[in-house]
Amino acid sequence: MSIGTTLDAKVGFVNRTTPEIVTRLEWLMFFRVVLITLLLGSTLIFRLTAQDVLSTSKRLGLLGLIVGTYALTIVYAILLRSLQEHFERFAYVQITGDLIISAMLVSLTGGTDSLFLVLFSLSVLAGSIILGRRGSLYAMLIATILIVLLVLRESLGWGVPAGPVGDQKLLAVFLSGLTNVTAVFLVALLAGYLSEQARAAGQRLIDASRDIEALKVLNGHIITSIQSGLVSFTLDQRIIFFNPAAGRITGYEPESVLYARAHELFPGLEQRCDSDLLEQWEGEFRRVDGRHCALSYNLSPLRDGQNRHQGWILIIQDLTRLREMEDSVQRSERFAAIGKMAAGIAHEIRNPLASMSGSIQILSKAGNLAGTNHRLMQIVLRETDRLNALVTEFLQFARPNPPAIERVSLKPILDELVLVFQYLQGHEEQTLRDVEITLELEMEDDVAIDADPRQLRQVFWNLLNNAVQAMPEGGLIRLEVEQRRREIEVRIEDKGVGIPVDLLDRIFDPFYSTKKRGTGLGLALVHRIVEEHSGRIHVFSQPGDGTRFSVILPKILAAKQLSYEELES
Repeated sequence: MSIGTTLDAKVGFVNRTTPEIVTRLEWLMFFRVVLITLLLGSTLIFRLTAQDVLSTSKRLGLLGLIVGTYALTIVYAILLRSLQEHFERFAYVQITGDLIISAMLVSLTGGTDSLFLVLFSLSVLAGSIILGRRGSLYAMLIATILIVLLVLRESLGWGVPAGPVGDQKLLAVFLSGLTNVTAVFLVALLAGYLSEQARAAGQRLIDASRDIEALKVLNGHIITSIQSGLVSFTLDQRIIFFNPAAGRITGYEPESVLYARAHELFPGLEQRCDSDLLEQWEGEFRRVDGRHCALSYNLSPLRDGQNRHQGWILIIQDLTRLREMEDSVQRSERFAAIGKMAAGIAHEIRNPLASMSGSIQILSKAGNLAGTNHRLMQIVLRETDRLNALVTEFLQFARPNPPAIERVSLKPILDELVLVFQYLQGHEEQTLRDVEITLELEMEDDVAIDADPRQLRQVFWNLLNNAVQAMPEGGLIRLEVEQRRREIEVRIEDKGVGIPVDLLDRIFDPFYSTKKRGTGLGLALVHRIVEEHSGRIHVFSQPGDGTRFSVILPKILAAKQLSYEELES
């Protein structure tokens, strides 16, 4: 039950058809039974002590009224349990019945001289409590009518065996009636005013409570919706709050770290809790899945309303993507500088290289070389071709052709790569080893993307070659494709030797290679092609446990976003 609903039930003035009015009616019936029981007890006491001043007929009438009130209360209780609505009308019926019973009791116990005239004011007060101002005014009107009828009955002798009252008592009867009508009127005004004040105060309390509840809900939504991780822990390092963003950043489920030691989750935190000042720092964090990420930390003391230090608040932010972007910008700047230099060097080398290659070919055709000289000439020609291929690769990296973007289906490209890969593994001489390498493709449905198919083949082929070279003992290469709403992710995972952690940041740098005969341009070219397709490439590796390259490409390039969406619609 919400706070607002609870307060509605306690105040009971806003919606009269709520179960609260049922509770009030039950209390009314309870007090009615108590009063009637007291009246019955006093009647019996007076009868036993021979102090009964009532006549036999009035005494019988009083007993009948008591029994009838008991029976009527039982009927009220049964009807109340069976009613599903119209509780207000039922309350008016009970108040009217109580006023009539009060009038009958007053008539039996002395009329305008009866001590029970106060029951009219109590009925008015009950009407105000149950139904508010309207109930008090209604009860006042009925009570006034009944008091006037009692005064007229005594004055005119209606149903009175002794007849009308004498002139001497007539004034007293009128004064008693006027006094009781005035009392009923004042009680109704005061009770109505108080009930309205209580209703207004209750409404304000409900509104304030609802506002507080809304603020609590909003505050909870803000805390759970912010992208920064929020961790709160006590002075003894026990975690008492861990928002969903902190779980996404660290990989931990919030429920699993509650009451755990904060310094065990975030090493080095304990030393920074010695100061009451704001602490800010950055560091590397190892997630549950083993991945490393760069985090920024903001630590501040948690204080209560009396400014007492109760614990700590730690705000964490994932800087991994930012650091990757910074590294990408720096890498692109290095690419541009190295590419410009490589283009110049390659251009200067290629011209004399072409002359040397032509001259050597002419000499080799002269026919006067034999034996060792001929073999040396063939080596020179082969190495000249290799050097020319290397220069061509330099130029391709330094001055790449812009991608010829078209709408292509990804599955046929990958199927073709798998087929060629398997053929080469079985037939190419350089792969004839006593090892077996298996390539598995996992892709449920085909997907169309904007890409250059030639460059796309080059990206995946280079990554597959790297995977093969990383597994000298053979093994399994997994090629997995995951489709998302706006992008696709292609993962190439091997179980090879892995890449040392300190080298992961350099593998995409041009001319950097861990292979003896590598040029260091394969992964650099892959990185450039992926970036030119507005994509991203990530690498996850564990020495001795393999490497996973993840290539993420948009399905629709930004320049074609509108036209393809219009086409799909």
